[in-house]
Amino acid sequence: MAEKQDYLQSELFTQSQNSGQYKPRTYGNQFFTRIRGYEKILLLIMGLVLLSVISFSLGVEKGKRVVLTSNNNIEPASYTIQVGAFKNRNLALHQAQLLAKKGLAPLAFAKGNYIILCVGKFSNQERAQPLLTQLQKTYAGCRIRRL
Repeated sequence: MAEKQDYLQSELFTQSQNSGQYKPRTYGNQFFTRIRGYEKILLLIMGLVLLSVISFSLGVEKGKRVVLTSNNNIEPASYTIQVGAFKNRNLALHQAQLLAKKGLAPLAFAKGNYIILCVGKFSNQERAQPLLTQLQKTYAGCRIRRL
């Protein structure tokens, strides 16, 4: 059994200031005092990269929301009906005038050596389909294309 001791047991390291013994250096809870200089720089760079990626992704998400809200009000015109492609500019202008007389909105633009003649602007292919069937009676090779 354990006997009761009449004397105090001395500590391995005394806490007296003048003992001259080794005292372990106490660090605070400061993280940056324990790491080396080049490690601090690497941690700072990694933090900046992480912050940049997060801010970029948040900006992309905000941009998507802005586009969705603006597209709900006005539908973008991304389809048209290509009536023909002409090498001769005068023929393309003459056909555009004929289409304008019929009440259609012709659109002509250059692509390489050709002038592409299109009619109308539509938000999707289904809206362009009725006009396409009407124009195929006059212009045999017309088709729906993206703007």
